[in-house]
Amino acid sequence: MNAKAPEAARALAPWCGPGQTVALVGSSGVGKSTLLNTLSKKSSGEAQPRGPVRAADAKGRHTTTSRSLHAIAGGGWVIDTPGMRTLHVSDVTAGLDTLFAEIVDLASRCRFRDCTHDHEPGCAVQGATANGTLDPARLERWRKLTEENLTNTSTQSGPRGNKITKTPGKRH
Repeated sequence: MNAKAPEAARALAPWCGPGQTVALVGSSGVGKSTLLNTLSKKSSGEAQPRGPVRAADAKGRHTTTSRSLHAIAGGGWVIDTPGMRTLHVSDVTAGLDTLFAEIVDLASRCRFRDCTHDHEPGCAVQGATANGTLDPARLERWRKLTEENLTNTSTQSGPRGNKITKTPGKRH
């Protein structure tokens, strides 16, 4: 979404009404403060400061350094937050299955139960990308989030009755 466009405010209107508070969370320089300014309709003197967009890569700069609460048009409130360099997901398998339901459905039609949806013959997911019914970029987002979930989610191992929890990236 274009954070400067009025359509952004219309798209978010169901979550930004009287008595509602939303928080803008995301990477540094993606347009959270710009979106806040669009939602609040503040004059340029009252607007949340924003950094310039870098010419080299067309990305914003980290400008917001602390959380702040702002009244917005329509009666709601928005919390503007500093950008994050990294947000790790963990233990979100159910959410990913819901968000990417079409991939889960296609996966159940693959020839092999342990299909990686990468190179196996009879892969319904690859078939859907080949015939244009599944956007390859969406499949890549699913792969990235699924891998991050596996990497960051604790697992239990060991014999039955003597399970230990292993946290990724931490030594015990």
